[in-house]
Amino acid sequence: MVKNIALLGSTGSIGTQTLDVVRKFPGRLSVIALAAGINTSLLKRQISEFKPRYVYAADRELGCSGYTKPEDMAILPNADIVVIAIPGNAALKSVVAAVRAGKTIALSNKESLVSAGEIIMQAARQAGAEI
Repeated sequence: MVKNIALLGSTGSIGTQTLDVVRKFPGRLSVIALAAGINTSLLKRQISEFKPRYVYAADRELGCSGYTKPEDMAILPNADIVVIAIPGNAALKSVVAAVRAGKTIALSNKESLVSAGEIIMQAARQAGAEI
């Protein structure tokens, strides 16, 4: 069975390493969503290679369709795993959205849990989310 991944923060270190793993398991992992900040040249190459259905770039100059906010990608019904590699508290909305949606979350930053850990963990227990 193929696991669909929504990757938020695809152009950073954790994001690019996540894509390295996806490359190693082409029949088992698929990228359905990519979100990035301002590194649009790398994001364009990622879009070309992985052909995600949903794309977000903080730099709206990218010129491709399928834009949505990262927190909307975090709750995509067909996303089996949400990798949140957005740095700092900028990830908080996406983390809360994914938790409330009961997603399996691979979280690469501590700031979300430091700033709202009690709320996030309680919501995860209630929604059956895995962090």
